[in-house]
Amino acid sequence: MSSVQQTAGSREQLTVRQQGRGTTSLVLGVAAVAMMMCPFLPAYVPPWFRFFPLYFILPAGIGAVVSGLVALHRARGREEEPPSRARAGVALGAMTLVLSLAVIVWAIWALNQAYQ
Repeated sequence: MSSVQQTAGSREQLTVRQQGRGTTSLVLGVAAVAMMMCPFLPAYVPPWFRFFPLYFILPAGIGAVVSGLVALHRARGREEEPPSRARAGVALGAMTLVLSLAVIVWAIWALNQAYQ
């Protein structure tokens, strides 16, 4: 195998690896949004399936934001790869983090009001 073929092969692998980072962020962001909807499933769905994914919303949102920001940082200055997947993952992850933290703050406030 010539060095030109090896260089072309390594560039293709590098491009696939960098696209994977943006895809990872998008997948984690979509998974976090999907987990937020689990409590709204019908009552006949087992409770463990409705409420167990709630424990993974914050880690999935944080993972989406971090991996998306890393992918955006690595894509800066390169025109060959669009950072749209990474941007979407960061947006979805940030949305789930903000909504989750807002619900937690609201629950704490409501419990404090109930015990006063």
